[in-house]
Amino acid sequence: MEDVVVIGAGLSGLTAARQLQQAGHQVIVIDKSRGLGGRLATRRRGFTAVDHGCRHLQPFSDSTLSFLPALLEAGVLQSWEPEPFTLEAGGSLKAGLPETLYTAPQGMSAVAKALAPGLTIHRQWRATALTPLPQGWRIEGETLSADRQEQLSSIKAKAVVVAIPAPQAAALMDKAAPQNEGLFKLMHQLQNVEFDAVITAMAGYSSDESANLPNQTSRGGWMVGGNSHPILRWAALDSSKRTDPQEPVTVVHSSAVFAANNIDRSDLESVGQELLAAAAGSLASWLGSPTWMQVHRWRYGFVRQPLGSPLLHSPAMPTLVGCGDWCSGGNVEGAIASGYRAAELIATALK
Repeated sequence: MEDVVVIGAGLSGLTAARQLQQAGHQVIVIDKSRGLGGRLATRRRGFTAVDHGCRHLQPFSDSTLSFLPALLEAGVLQSWEPEPFTLEAGGSLKAGLPETLYTAPQGMSAVAKALAPGLTIHRQWRATALTPLPQGWRIEGETLSADRQEQLSSIKAKAVVVAIPAPQAAALMDKAAPQNEGLFKLMHQLQNVEFDAVITAMAGYSSDESANLPNQTSRGGWMVGGNSHPILRWAALDSSKRTDPQEPVTVVHSSAVFAANNIDRSDLESVGQELLAAAAGSLASWLGSPTWMQVHRWRYGFVRQPLGSPLLHSPAMPTLVGCGDWCSGGNVEGAIASGYRAAELIATALK
């Protein structure tokens, strides 16, 4: 039996795993994906990195949680100062106040990779059910890769950290909750958390094309945000994050309404074309004529209704904790703080 199993290799789960390992516990991290980081997601197209999930990091207000200085010193992160704009409901652009952000020149997934060394991580293993035992927990699951020789059907642990989106965490408890009042109450809390879906279009353009917006005052990167437009939520010149960009690359995130109406469409390429057409109409005409395009859908893109607490926890079940940006707020700092707190509670319970 393991000391701790962390379900989910996103930022919150990796934070919790590192803290517990440093406290001397045996920790296994499981994740259904091939890569690490969850929404710290980077696509590769040849030598081009494209961030289609988490867009950037901001300076942390709580310096005790911040790993920014170490990652900046190691070159994993660098400062990014795009020219900011707000996209208003009618499609007009309003210049914003510049601020220093942080991004990874090799892609935001590099942040997760920097947190992973030394951790035991089972990738492409999807947890399907969580069952309480007299002394600990059984995590049932399935191997998603046919290449893996080891086909695990379950893992037993003294404690569990659930660091996946709240709807997925609730689904893990569905099997055992009817027979366990404490688990049923936790599942009910999870069902109150709400997410907005997001559809992301990534697009590249010919190298001799001007990649600026008409009302830019500088010749560097740009970023457009706003929650009033019916189709667009955020867009940026993603290639301005790179130290040696191979071509202009943009990333466009949809509004919640657009994503809800299109998330289950099979013709994702057409959805991406609609996103870029909206960007071309509101931002710059050249955005509608890419040389290539890829589209990704996030069913759990942004937290709309958080749990309202730093983590999911019940004194009746001290060895089970849920953490993530869905707990107290949908931001990176909230995810890290939740992971730290989850590790503290599990370490206390194991003592």
